[in-house]
Amino acid sequence: MMAETSEHGGPPTRADWAEQILRADILAGRLKPGERIKIGELVERYQGLSPTPLREALSRLAGSGLVEFVPQRGVRVAQGSKADLLDVYEIRIMLEMTALKRSLQKADEGYVADVKKAMEDLRALSNVDGDPARMVAWEEAHRRFHSVLLERCGSPWLLKLTTQLFEHSTRYRNQSLGVRGTEADILREHLNIAEAAIAGDRKKAVAALTDHLRLTVDALVESLE
Repeated sequence: MMAETSEHGGPPTRADWAEQILRADILAGRLKPGERIKIGELVERYQGLSPTPLREALSRLAGSGLVEFVPQRGVRVAQGSKADLLDVYEIRIMLEMTALKRSLQKADEGYVADVKKAMEDLRALSNVDGDPARMVAWEEAHRRFHSVLLERCGSPWLLKLTTQLFEHSTRYRNQSLGVRGTEADILREHLNIAEAAIAGDRKKAVAALTDHLRLTVDALVESLE
């Protein structure tokens, strides 16, 4: 479904729509790392979209590192590596620690309510049980949970960078489904973060978030070896 507004705040364009569905297919692994992207095939795949908005969407996605323009070979989905995975998570941990500290400094009743709601939504979808529709819904709830934690940081650049790193993290997680422990373990990690944030305990919240991300990257690295 097309977004109600573009990232620039105006009505969504066909390029916005193309970017949205291409991004979703890359993050979900439907377009695989290293896969060559041909405009003609995309036109057939996404009926209703012409080459022009698709090319614009690919240019935007190249800017966020999700696709690569290769000289004389066209466009391909960005490839991953152990080194890149470690780099993504190391920088993500650094930036999210800063963003979470800043958000908690500005936390109010609205922030607490948003964190509670995001956690409730994530908990409600925790029993995915291999259901594709629930997996998609869980991914959105998961994205929203991490976004809500950081959204009061007061820095548009910090939010932009953490969002970009979250997307790259999602690619790696979806390439290594089933390596990250039980759903109960993952839910408990998110609950630990939420409970500390709701209580306004900055030190505990940052530690819980850091532990969660380090456990995730350790499991992903092990799956690549």
